[in-house]
Amino acid sequence: MKLVVFGNNRLGALLEDDSVVDLNLARSALLSKRGVKRPHVHASVEVPANLLAFIEKGAEGLKSAEEALSLVHDGVTEGPKGERLIFKAGEVKIRAPLPSLASRLAMAGANFYDHAADVDSMMRGEKVTKEDIKRQVEEGKSPPWGFWKHPRNVVGPDEPITYPVRTERLDYEVEVAAIFGKKGKDIPEEEAMSYIYGYTIVNDVSCRDQPGDRGLFLAKNFDTSAPMGPCIVTADEVGDPHRLRLKLKIDGRIRQNGSQRDMIRDYPFWISFLTRDMTFYPGDMICGGTCSGTALDSTPRAPDGKTDPTLFLKPGQMIEAWVERIGTLRNPVVVKV
Repeated sequence: MKLVVFGNNRLGALLEDDSVVDLNLARSALLSKRGVKRPHVHASVEVPANLLAFIEKGAEGLKSAEEALSLVHDGVTEGPKGERLIFKAGEVKIRAPLPSLASRLAMAGANFYDHAADVDSMMRGEKVTKEDIKRQVEEGKSPPWGFWKHPRNVVGPDEPITYPVRTERLDYEVEVAAIFGKKGKDIPEEEAMSYIYGYTIVNDVSCRDQPGDRGLFLAKNFDTSAPMGPCIVTADEVGDPHRLRLKLKIDGRIRQNGSQRDMIRDYPFWISFLTRDMTFYPGDMICGGTCSGTALDSTPRAPDGKTDPTLFLKPGQMIEAWVERIGTLRNPVVVKV
């Protein structure tokens, strides 16, 4: 199922024609037809209108939502009180599928062989291959690292990315976020994927010219630095997330074109690694990194250490981040007024 947050932060299902079904009201309609008294009250328990509450219902909630969708597919379009159940594409605003402002966004750093090779090539001024990176990893010379994104910096589909005043090198990274569906701590790798509820797209927008910011405290966190969406696709529909293709376009031109097959460390590793001594909760996310083609790894570094600004983002441009089985996340870049 493709889950969206729409309108006044209500839970919806995204259909193939991009129309949206209000799942909570559809469940109310189903219960009403079954003769259940106070169907709205029961529906709020079985299929909550809030995304996080629905995720916490797990498989039981998904089953109830599927039953409600079947009713809509059979032609029912109104709730028990005449409420509208279906909205055509463009009739409602699709928001970021962020479960809550308490949801944590953990970001894996340099976690694709092709991206890591291109970044090393740029930094060293000499060609580094994927095979070189693989050897470094096998020899323990490329330990895992990452950073956090703040949930308050998340924006949704078609919402603007505000160009930060402090940078002249704004970059993009299409990533796949794995969303936790249940609470877990000290999770072994062999059990890790059972904790994942679904997946969405995150564009890791970055300031690449923040000297001294070794912890990426400023480079990765500013208003609108984490576009997310357009939907959460449940794990059963995604299948193996390590096989997904991903692309990113700027004004219609492809900049990134890669595959999750190039991940250095897969989701089970990161789930086990990050939950050591720390509990993850439903709605928390782990982003697996990005493929080559970012402005940084595509721009040679000059002798003075600076990078040409040509490939970096500019106000007025449109970013389209696409991931197979999930969809396309579009965001314009604008100047702060």
